[in-house]
Amino acid sequence: MLGLDKIATFGASKLGALAGLGAAARRAREQRLAKSRGEIPASDATDVETQRGGAARSSRADEDSLVEKLEMLGGALERDGADDDVGDDDPAGGLMSDLMELRVPAKKSLEDLEAVRRILDDPEIRRFDNVRITGLADHSGRVKPGDLFFAVPGLETDGARFAEDAVEAGAVAIVAARPLDVGVPVVVVRDVRRTASILADHFYNGPSARLPVVGVTGTNGKSTVTDLLTLCLEDDARAVGSLGTIRYRLGELGPRHTPKQRPTEAIVHGQTTTPGPIEVQAYLRAMLDNGVRAAVIEASSHALDQGRTEAVEFSAAVFTNLSQDHLDYHGSMAAYARAKARLFQDLRPGSLAVLPHDDLSAQPIYDALPPDVRLVTYGQTPSAREGVVHVYGQILRMDLRGSLVRIATPDGETEIELPLVGSHNVRNALAAMACAIGMGVGPLRAADALSRARPVSGRLERVDGDRVPFRIFIDYAHTPDAMQQVLTSLRPLTPGKVRVLFGCGGERDRLKRPVMGQIATRLADHVVLTDDNPRRENPEHILSQILEGVKQVETRAAEVEICSNRRQAIQHILESGHEGDIVVLAGKGHEQGQSIGDRVLPFDDKAEVEAWLCSR
Repeated sequence: MLGLDKIATFGASKLGALAGLGAAARRAREQRLAKSRGEIPASDATDVETQRGGAARSSRADEDSLVEKLEMLGGALERDGADDDVGDDDPAGGLMSDLMELRVPAKKSLEDLEAVRRILDDPEIRRFDNVRITGLADHSGRVKPGDLFFAVPGLETDGARFAEDAVEAGAVAIVAARPLDVGVPVVVVRDVRRTASILADHFYNGPSARLPVVGVTGTNGKSTVTDLLTLCLEDDARAVGSLGTIRYRLGELGPRHTPKQRPTEAIVHGQTTTPGPIEVQAYLRAMLDNGVRAAVIEASSHALDQGRTEAVEFSAAVFTNLSQDHLDYHGSMAAYARAKARLFQDLRPGSLAVLPHDDLSAQPIYDALPPDVRLVTYGQTPSAREGVVHVYGQILRMDLRGSLVRIATPDGETEIELPLVGSHNVRNALAAMACAIGMGVGPLRAADALSRARPVSGRLERVDGDRVPFRIFIDYAHTPDAMQQVLTSLRPLTPGKVRVLFGCGGERDRLKRPVMGQIATRLADHVVLTDDNPRRENPEHILSQILEGVKQVETRAAEVEICSNRRQAIQHILESGHEGDIVVLAGKGHEQGQSIGDRVLPFDDKAEVEAWLCSR
């Protein structure tokens, strides 16, 4: 088993491959370029969201402020001051510093259509004219004069329908999957979205080639692992950026004068777990300009399947777990697993892969690992895998404040008071720590960071404030596995009843509905079924499918009720709470809207709880 000094040494020995792409990486890049030109069959997958808003584009003047640049990305910039203590004064391990210094030189900027021709290796271009390109857009409503517009084929709407609108708004050229009859040059490619990622990478001068980027993927736990890893990788001087379901953290607008006095942080509210291909590169560029020391990206299966991160050069990748979800999109668990595996199969020599060793769902990821990738594993049982760095955690105590965990690493053992509730959060912490150690962060420093963690918004977040004699949690659990993990973790922590409220999203994976009904009925004492983003599907039909699973539990003791109005359902289950009970509002987590029909109405589970508490 490698010691931590061996990790850093081995990683540094591979920096030549990180700094200058090796033969394997070059071949992979050439294949991706060929795929974008149509020479290699690409995925037939199309976006769940159609003609996405918030297209990224470059600043059109050097004097543009960061705020103006972020507004161009379509996000609402917040200025959040932070007052967290960063921990001890020891610098993080040497590998992180080496990765920051020894990166690939910047790519040449994409300035005109001739550059597009060169980057894509002479694709088909109708009506070629070497126009100057000053921005990129994949939403016709955000096109500015001088933009290159990407007509992305969506699941319901083809972006080619908006090509003329883009031209009227000032687009100087179009990238499309077929020839279009418009008055500007049209670049014809096999896969528009993957091409957008490649060209945006060049337009923003290859930010991921000069910044360590970690991808985190899995059915559940991505947001928590991303937050915990960000905390572990930070040092006293520089922040770590992140892109995830809840928010995009783009770095701090100024230097840190002391560990406890941090400057304003640039934050954009996330619209999707993983942004579009142009936005990903633009946000990474903003992070690089803000001096972050690393970036962590939640990589959803949709994003990986659609190529939104096609041109991102990941230095490390973390896998959490795989369980039933998104089968409406992927069609099968095998296809779902293949989408997750794409994050790992394109890792370059010397990159880091972090995998659970005690989870059979990770086997497709192990199978996808290319040669010469460093492997760090984690789990709650010791690993017998030879020659692999392993992080092993044992829960010593668990209560409603968190868990006391003993963690064994190649450098020895340490104990952590993890202030997050649930055994699943212990696994999330182990994944984050394993990745941090693999990137050269000392285990004691990582343990200190984890001890200062705070619950991610809407992830088993306690919201009662001790104002009632029972505990109230909000959680994002919207998959069978997540529901089981939450209820199983909470059951032994209460002397009273476990009460859960949930529903299932409309126009999404229908197969999980009865399974979730079965799990909730088997593990809870009181179940309230309600609406959760029914979208354009009949809410009564969704609830009836959940009830099919409820009826399959032969010896159920749970009381099961239905109240389709979520506000009334929340009030009812809270009124039902007694001393010692635990109430879980599941499914929506951090979300602040309820999708009904084609509208998104303001709705926030946390605000509903607060209103109920204030009314008492």
